[in-house]
Amino acid sequence: MPSATAETAVRDYLRALKDPASLRDDETINELGAQLEKSDDPVERLRLRQQLLELEAPPLDRHEQAFRTHARAWAEDHGISLKAFTDEGVPNDVLRKAGFQVGGRRGRGARGSARPRRSRVTTEQVRAAIPKGPFTIKHLQDVSGASPAVVRKVVAEEEASSRLRSEGTDPDHHGPGRAPVLYRPV
Repeated sequence: MPSATAETAVRDYLRALKDPASLRDDETINELGAQLEKSDDPVERLRLRQQLLELEAPPLDRHEQAFRTHARAWAEDHGISLKAFTDEGVPNDVLRKAGFQVGGRRGRGARGSARPRRSRVTTEQVRAAIPKGPFTIKHLQDVSGASPAVVRKVVAEEEASSRLRSEGTDPDHHGPGRAPVLYRPV
């Protein structure tokens, strides 16, 4: 049965790349929302809210980790080429972490681009990947697969049309550098 598990990991990750919203479990979200409405316990309400936040913007990394674990062996077993994965939009860094030999990394002084090629992600695909809850530019870049420039363009357009609003910097940011700006759909 390992083949079914591997195939499921590959399928789920590819679905998540194409349509991040497909990861949402709306039935569970509605159930948790109803529980939240009925609850008077402040700690239970916090836990329910956190579960809702995680379900409304499901992390792609959970599916990516399963993909990285199984994709190479599954591809070898089924005769799937590296090009097939890249044509489906799987980023080179994910393929490298899955154990594929991906070109594009060259040392200094080597001819050609040192950057791996990205699949083209349209502004409409970025718009479709905007989560229901708060997010950062980096989060939207990760779930959509788009470049930072395309994500910033979409966020600026959505903000200008009043479909997004800035909520200021992330109060939960820890670590080096400035805290990222949080955005939320209106």
